[in-house]
This record gives sequence, structure tokens and C-alpha cells, in this order.
Amino acid sequence: MTLREQYKAAIDRLTELSALAKSEGREFTENEVGEITQLSASVDELGTRIKAADDAQAAVARLTAKSDRPAPVLEGVSDRTDQALGAIGGPGGLGDTFVKSAQYKAFRDANPAGFGEGTPITFDRVKVGPLAELGRKANAAPIQAGLDRTQAIRLPMVDLTTPTPLSLLDVITRGQMAGQSIEYLQITAVTRNAAIVPNEILPADSGIKPTSGLSTNLATASAYTYADGFTVTNMMLADAPALATYLNNQLEFNLKSVVEDKVLNGSGTGGNPAGILNTSGVQAQAFDTDMVTTIRRGIGKLERIGAPITAVLVSPQDNETFDLLKDADGRYFSGGPWSAGPNTIWGRPRVVCPRLTAGTAVLGNLGTVTLLDREGMSVLAFNQHADYAARNLVYVRAELRAAQAIFKPAELVIATLA
Repeated sequence: MTLREQYKAAIDRLTELSALAKSEGREFTENEVGEITQLSASVDELGTRIKAADDAQAAVARLTAKSDRPAPVLEGVSDRTDQALGAIGGPGGLGDTFVKSAQYKAFRDANPAGFGEGTPITFDRVKVGPLAELGRKANAAPIQAGLDRTQAIRLPMVDLTTPTPLSLLDVITRGQMAGQSIEYLQITAVTRNAAIVPNEILPADSGIKPTSGLSTNLATASAYTYADGFTVTNMMLADAPALATYLNNQLEFNLKSVVEDKVLNGSGTGGNPAGILNTSGVQAQAFDTDMVTTIRRGIGKLERIGAPITAVLVSPQDNETFDLLKDADGRYFSGGPWSAGPNTIWGRPRVVCPRLTAGTAVLGNLGTVTLLDREGMSVLAFNQHADYAARNLVYVRAELRAAQAIFKPAELVIATLA
């Protein structure tokens, strides 16, 4: 992002925070006040830098006006850093956002020679984005409701297109929350008895008008803190492109993994949220004949209550078994090893979840599973840890706070595949 783009983004965020508080008829929260303070300082700094760059460009234009040589384009350290980040895979990741923050840039500008032994290193908390960005590619379009299914198409013998695989975080719903917890009603069972009835039912008649029903359960979604950190050297901390790459590939991946694990396997006790596999009201499908038949039986259970089937979650081991299924003549039921077509089962996206145990599949309306962002993702860096200052080491920690809610457990099925 250029300086002007950063300036506009900061102004837009300030406007967004103000509009949100006004629409809800409340004062700013403590976290919002902290973020507004950081954004205000960033806007002032960016405004000063933009003016300085404009003045320098104007001066160069005047000095070169009488010359045949074209005026050079002046670029600051921050712009060169942005170009370097673009060369390593593009902006948008957790690490890219951190090294472009006002806090990181100010600290690096104050130490142009790098961070040597004894340099006190402490960054203010840097907001690097909402939870909605976790696990999504920077250039990926947001998935719209009803459009996240892999389309059934006829493929050529050799398919040269490789669609980006979906992950669990791509098929669930992302949202926000303002408090530490919320209470909500879960729909654990659905009974549909709609029917044609006579215009009048007399007391002597045996029939009565039908009644449909919902079984519900009062549940609580509490915010939990997810965190991970790495030790880096002072030299890496001063190297923005290298640091961004490291953070994108390590911290962001680890946070995504633990969130997916809790969405699936959270026990609901001992400081853990309740995941899909431990939520009351989720339907169960026992093994029937084979894996493919079992999945279809589960789809049937969902179709009978009118629930959409947006995805089928499988483990890497079971995904491999699906790909290797063959008919009596040894031909693959799927596209085989030479194609890269839609990864589906019964027309529904097959999503690989490394945190899912082999022999278990989850299918149904995955959109009913919701991650509620409480604070968003942030990064801290400091060397006041053990003897790190003497060893030129820095502890970089990323964390987020979020809650998870499953509004309609009845629209999910846990299938046993063996």
C-alpha cells in the first residue's frame, strides 16, 4: 500500500468505528479507544510523510524543469519495503500488516542501523486485522452465501486448472461480538408436520390440524484467547520482508490450525469452547455398507429436515481413500491421478480437515457454525523475556480473541466411515 492508501485506510477505519458506536447508541469501548488513539497517531504521521514527499517531488520537478532528463521518482524506505513485500507474495497476510504498521515503522526508523545487543524492544500491540481474514488468501474473493459450492462440470482428460482447495474456515460463517459472551438458542431437532387439512374440523372428527416443532437448547458462546509466538533474531526483526514472510508462514498457519481444531474438537470444558463433535443436538450417521453410502445416508437425514448441505469435512486419510476408490475393472471412480477437478462427494465440496480424526466425517450446513471476532488479530514483540536481550533475540507473539457458536446443530451430521 502506498502512503496515501494507508492514510485513506486509517481514515476509513476511524469513520467505521464512529458509525458503529453511533448506530448502537453507545460510547467507544476500551479497545476501540486504544485503536482510535493508534489510528490518530498513524494519520498524523502519514499526513506529515505525504506532505514531505509531495514537497520533495515538487522540488525535484522544479530543479529538472530546464533539463532534458526526466525527473526521478522519489521513494521512501516505506515504499521500498512495500515493493519488497510485493515481491515475496503480496500484501494482506498477518506479517505484511505488522511490518507496515506505524508502530513497527517508527521503531525501525528510530534504529536505522538495526537492533543491537541491549536495545530495549517493546512494541505497542499492533492490530493486524479481523478474524475474518485468518486463513484466507489476500487475492481471494470473499465467499458469498450460496456461492461457495464447487460447481459440477465436465472435465477434459488432462485438466490444466487447479482450483484453490477449501478449508474449514472458508465454509463456516464469520461474525463479530461486542461482549465477552452471548447466550443464544440452539435448534437441536426439527419436526415438520405441514399437511392439507379440512376447512373445518368438528369435535367428533378424529383428525386435528398438524403442529410442527423445534427442540431448542440454551447455549453460551464465550470469547477465548488464541495465541502463539516465535523467537526471532534482532536481525530478522529489522528485516521487514523476511519478518513478514516468517510471520505469514508460521504464526498465521498455527493460529488457523488451533482455531480449526477447537471448532471441530473443542471439549466445552477446562477452558475450551464446545466444538461440533461435542455439541448436543448434532445428528449421527452410523456406518452403512461403505464410505460413499454412509455419506449419502447422512445427506438423506439432512434433506428430510430441509437443511442445506454446503460441505463434507473429511480427514486427510479418508480423503486419500476417496481418491483411490476403484470399480471392478480397476478404474478410479474419481478423475484419477491426471486430473485436478472439483473435489466433491455426491456433488458437495469435500473439504480436507487435518484436525479431523480418520474414520469420521462432518457434513451439513457448515454455515450454521459461526466464529465471532471479539478483538481481532494482533502482534506483540519484546525482548524482556528470559535472557533474550543479552542474546539479541526477540519474542514475537500473535493472538486473537473469538467465540464460536453453533446455531442449528440439527443441520449437521457426524458420520462414522468405518
